[in-house]
Amino acid sequence: MNWRIWTILAAIGVALVLLFWRPFSGPAPTSDLFDPSELQPDFVAEGLFTKLFNPAGELQHRIESRRMAHFSVIGLTELSEPKYITTLIDSDGQVQVWQLVADSGRYHNDERLELLDNVRITNVQGNAFINAIETDYLMIHLVTQDITTDHPVLAHGPQFEVRGQGLRANLEAQQLELINHVQTTYYPQRDPQ
Repeated sequence: MNWRIWTILAAIGVALVLLFWRPFSGPAPTSDLFDPSELQPDFVAEGLFTKLFNPAGELQHRIESRRMAHFSVIGLTELSEPKYITTLIDSDGQVQVWQLVADSGRYHNDERLELLDNVRITNVQGNAFINAIETDYLMIHLVTQDITTDHPVLAHGPQFEVRGQGLRANLEAQQLELINHVQTTYYPQRDPQ
């Protein structure tokens, strides 16, 4: 045989050895960033709620959920049908109770609550300038009461409706800012006859 045939056969042999070498060299190393045990919750609870009181003993906020699954390794609690209720005293000394509901949510150990899908913020007493806000996603910082989203937003008041893209708000300070205003519809109050 000539040397060209031997060279071609040797190259094919080396290629076959390299091709089959890796599967038999042992399991592939796993990444330290992913641990399958993180996907298993530490506990699952149904109909659970938490309450936080201020130093004076008054209810500050409450979180309820139809179902909770807690993952301590990643510092996260998944929520089904969460409801967040916060009681605040406004600058005039009036009590304001806000209720935030959604289809699902996530509570992070650093005091952040994410609400996902069909999110609705409602002033329970109905005595605020804005009665309700609707969106698909909200992030709430529970300590500061700051709320943010970059999703479409619809805000309702007694005589108006405002649409926008993105929102920054603070429930305690009663401040709301639409990042990108899209449309406002005003409904004038009719005089009774």
